[in-house]
Parts: sequence; C-alpha cells; structure tokens
Amino acid sequence: MLVLPEDVRIFNVQRGVAVRAKLVELTRQLAASEIDGTWWKIPVSKTSREAEDDHHWEWRKLLGENRNNLAMNAMAVQSVGGAIEGATLYRIDANSQLEPGKGAVYVSRLATAPRNRPWLVDSPKYKGIGTVLLLAGVRHSYSLGLGGRVWLTSLPGEQTRNFYHKRGFEVIFQNPDGTIDFELSADKAQQWLKREGYL
Repeated sequence: MLVLPEDVRIFNVQRGVAVRAKLVELTRQLAASEIDGTWWKIPVSKTSREAEDDHHWEWRKLLGENRNNLAMNAMAVQSVGGAIEGATLYRIDANSQLEPGKGAVYVSRLATAPRNRPWLVDSPKYKGIGTVLLLAGVRHSYSLGLGGRVWLTSLPGEQTRNFYHKRGFEVIFQNPDGTIDFELSADKAQQWLKREGYL
C-alpha cells in the first residue's frame, strides 16, 4: 500500500532540472479547485481543446460517482506551489488479460495538466508526470500481491502507443471504437520496479 503524501521528482522543462513534487490522494475538493476549475484555462483553440479526449472529464464528478467503491483509488502529482500537474483514477480489483486467473490494477483515467502537454502549449512547465502516476499504480499493484500488473485502455495515437511501449506495456487488443488495451505483465513490471530502485 502506498502511503500518501509521498515525495516524487518531476522535470521542470523551463529550468532544465528535476524538482520535488508530491504524490497525493486526489480528493473531490482538490479536483474541483485544481483540475476542473483550472486545467483548461489556458490559451488554446477550441479545436485543439476538443481534440484532447479528456477535455470533458469532470474529475470531481468522477470521484463522487466512485466514492463508495472501495476498490477505486485516485492520486495526483502536486507541484510545490500546490497545483495539480496530473491525476489518475484506478481500480485494484481487475483481472489480468495477459495472465488469466491473476489480478491486476485497471487504470480508468490518467491525464497530465494541459499546460504540461508540448503539443498543446509552446512552453510546457513539467514533464514526467504520467510516468510518476503510472509507476505509482505499478507499485500499488505489486504491494497488493498482484505482481505489478497494470491494465488500461488508451487512445490509439502514436505518441500514446510509444509512451506505453517504452514502459514495457503490450497491446492486448484493439477495440471497435479505435481505443487500444495495453497491459504491463508481472515480469515487465518487476523489471521497471528494479530499475527505479523499488525492488
């Protein structure tokens, strides 16, 4: 089990250095004030905004809908100034698709703040947010005896596909709506955890 808040490192693109941040529990109050109320207040065109699949997500509402689901977890990366730089929502009661009969964590939402997306803004502030959040899910899976297995459904874009492949995820199937299901096996998860010094 992860004990939050926890110190993590993210990369400040503008300064060119790794900086301290916190991995925190994402509450409804934090989601309302630091995600729903601020993330999309950046100067991007309506077309660019609508091209982002998560632009319509209401994090406070998502958390409210899942408030009684004991298997659901929500975490966020919070920079020193208190801003939420990325967030994830995941279940700890899923079944592995690669290894039938084994448990897995299922990531239902994962997003970085739009101000950190280099394809949306000229000068993103931070990078490494998605990796921190994904690794936290892998660590949680491992701590629960699930071997580090993580499964998720993602958009089919090349950038997204490369992001997951680079971290050891395999395509398990392509859905009729164009989304792709990826899974990180226990072996690949443990290799990643060893590289990061957790095992």
